[in-house]
Amino acid sequence: MNGQNEEGRPSDAQELARLLREQREFLNLSQSFVAEQTGIARSAISDIERGTRRVGSLELKRFAELYRMPVSYFLGQDDELDGASNPTVKALARAAGDMTEEDRNEVLRFARFLGNYKRQEGKVE
Repeated sequence: MNGQNEEGRPSDAQELARLLREQREFLNLSQSFVAEQTGIARSAISDIERGTRRVGSLELKRFAELYRMPVSYFLGQDDELDGASNPTVKALARAAGDMTEEDRNEVLRFARFLGNYKRQEGKVE
């Protein structure tokens, strides 16, 4: 798999690999734990996270469930809710203005995780 597209940006496969690895690391999960929980071999998870192995749709669904994120997030189709008029969102935006880019990204990842966690808590299995 080629790591970049013709514009020099990461390919969709590389972007998916990055998002899966970052979410696993954000949750402080080992590849071994993910393998146990998903039934996907640890070596396959390593290959997926390096972008050298394609992810099947059922595998992606298992990752998404374990990481408590929608599949659309990993496919780059995560629609953001427009909360620009909400006072709390405005306050968060002002606070984020004083943060480094890395810190803002960390807060955003946590906010997405928390929102998806709360949504999935309400689901009946």
